[in-house]
Amino acid sequence: MNSPIRLSDNGLLLCPTCGWDATHVEIVRVAARLEDQDLNEITVNAITGQINTHGGEAAPAGPKEGEGRRQRVAVTGYCEEGQHSFAIVFTQHKGGTYVETVAPIPHEVVGHPPLS
Repeated sequence: MNSPIRLSDNGLLLCPTCGWDATHVEIVRVAARLEDQDLNEITVNAITGQINTHGGEAAPAGPKEGEGRRQRVAVTGYCEEGQHSFAIVFTQHKGGTYVETVAPIPHEVVGHPPLS
């Protein structure tokens, strides 16, 4: 599903699936590259501070441009209500930057370690 970025009247990010306002963004995925070159997948965990480069799972892509011709940045998240996963994807393609919201996504979106 591709939906626009929605905010509450107070400026809170709303879940693109259910509209709930208790959302979390904890992992950013970057597909770094020069035009039409191989991708370098980078993952940044905003909770632990861990950064993984040169490999791993590909960043989510929106349906409009897919991987695009250049870099892609995906801010991934989930909502507390239904545990719906989503990504806000910025794709650089032919001089423009496309912004898409994609839900659900198969990626890990929770940055904090499990509670014991």
